[in-house]
Amino acid sequence: MFLMYVERYRDLFLKTKNPIYAWKGFENARRFNYPVPEEILDYILDVAHEIVKVAQDPPRPGQRPIAIAKALKLHKTGAGQGSAFSEYSTRYTNRKLALDVIANEYYDPDYLDAAFTDIEEKTGISKSTVRRNFIKHKKQWRAMAEQLVESETITYGPSGLPETVACGGPNDLRETAEILKEIERIQTPA
Repeated sequence: MFLMYVERYRDLFLKTKNPIYAWKGFENARRFNYPVPEEILDYILDVAHEIVKVAQDPPRPGQRPIAIAKALKLHKTGAGQGSAFSEYSTRYTNRKLALDVIANEYYDPDYLDAAFTDIEEKTGISKSTVRRNFIKHKKQWRAMAEQLVESETITYGPSGLPETVACGGPNDLRETAEILKEIERIQTPA
């Protein structure tokens, strides 16, 4: 299960080119004692080279933060481009929004409209946006569950239910719970 937390961020790094995902993948690999993916090691090696170049010819003090951000590939790449931080923050916020639907007092998997309406009223985010975001995340959680089942990396407790050791913040734990529910649905024919 922990490998998912490494591969997921590697995949996000490759898809978005956002280095924050490489750092998160690195952090998780080290925390869970998994090998750091080659793509993340390549990024870190490249960044190390760029940092050393900055150190060998240091810019003026006022320019150092920009030079370091460029060396880490955390700078904007052009006009109108969002920063790595804004992209990461948006993805994080959208995940929390999807999890909030599930935690909503009106949540019923068969009748989601009341939960979508309640979230719209609480956040000011349109019901259609809340719905789209929720459906997108449910598909992602299902895909993660299918990947775990296919790779046979999930364990099952004495009751036959999927289980895992999880870590992270509250949203990480809530998301892990949703993935486990999806695994249970996959394993239990309708």
